[in-house]
Amino acid sequence: MIFLRNVLRAPARSLMTALGIAAGVALFVAITAITLDLRQQIDGVTGAYQLEVVVYERRATSPMSSRIGAPQMAELQERYGAALSPLVIGTLNETWSAYALVMGVTPEFLHSMALNSGAHFAAGSGDAMIGEIAMRKLGLQPGQSVALDGRPVRISGVFRTGSRMLDGGVMVDIAQAQAMLAREGAEPQYTLALLRGGQQDAAAALINEINRLYPSLKAIPGTEFSGSMRLLRVIEAFVTTISVVALVGTCLVVSNTLLMAVAERTREIGILMTVGWTPWLVLRMLFSESLMLCAVGAAVGNAFALLLLRVVNSMESIGFGWIPLRYPLTLAAVSFGMALAIALISLVWPALVLYRLQPLTALRHE
Repeated sequence: MIFLRNVLRAPARSLMTALGIAAGVALFVAITAITLDLRQQIDGVTGAYQLEVVVYERRATSPMSSRIGAPQMAELQERYGAALSPLVIGTLNETWSAYALVMGVTPEFLHSMALNSGAHFAAGSGDAMIGEIAMRKLGLQPGQSVALDGRPVRISGVFRTGSRMLDGGVMVDIAQAQAMLAREGAEPQYTLALLRGGQQDAAAALINEINRLYPSLKAIPGTEFSGSMRLLRVIEAFVTTISVVALVGTCLVVSNTLLMAVAERTREIGILMTVGWTPWLVLRMLFSESLMLCAVGAAVGNAFALLLLRVVNSMESIGFGWIPLRYPLTLAAVSFGMALAIALISLVWPALVLYRLQPLTALRHE
């Protein structure tokens, strides 16, 4: 295995090159994993709870930043009745979490939640239900209290939605959530509303009707909820930029390593050419070295990505359950594909040097 011996000729340089590749791969994998996981969580919730239609403020950059006034929500409730479920969603800066997710829900929506333990709270009781992830993090059980907006709130039960983000939060009565999240002196507002259409055609008709009758509101299918979130689009653009930067940067690092190898072994390459080696055979040997460095870098990078996700997830400034602790094997496969691309692209410059190298010139090289 000539290429292995060549890589180990300069162990420090090879190690630094592999670590450079690993850093780029780790950053790409970690950020992509967070984006994919967030989209999957949102899509999973919309599918599990059959959220056919989502209604939010048209001017809002995303459904989560929407604000719908109480008079308009009352008008929607009068028209659509029990099929409409208003929601109030926001975060509080609490001692136990800098981004404590609070969801104000209707009794109908509340009873659609799966219970791990305890019971659903009664409307107007002032109690709350806590997600199973938040329950584990805080070590709380039904009957105990959690601090919300500076006051202890009794926990009536523990819910599970299947979404780590939601399971790291707290559910309370809508009026209670409005009081916690509203600015001082501001009118109570809603974040969005969920509307059940029954059949696909009925849902499409409801979307057209709302968009026509309420110019200040926007209705979309539940399947498009994650795609309508501006934050996700910004993160995806950021991931694309990071991918390009990582690809270019690591290609330069590997290409520089291969050029140094060619410069140090010019005389040796000249000897190989005089005994019948073609530039293609020399290039193939360099590709084996490049591929080995990139494969090691990708493997270490994936390990770094898992470590990075765990470190970020343990930070107190991150909401409970917001960061995944693992990612799909397809993403790991993509990272190795990225490493293969780096191995190929980084050979372009060394290939030009090799094809311009003459055997006699190489033999005279000191």
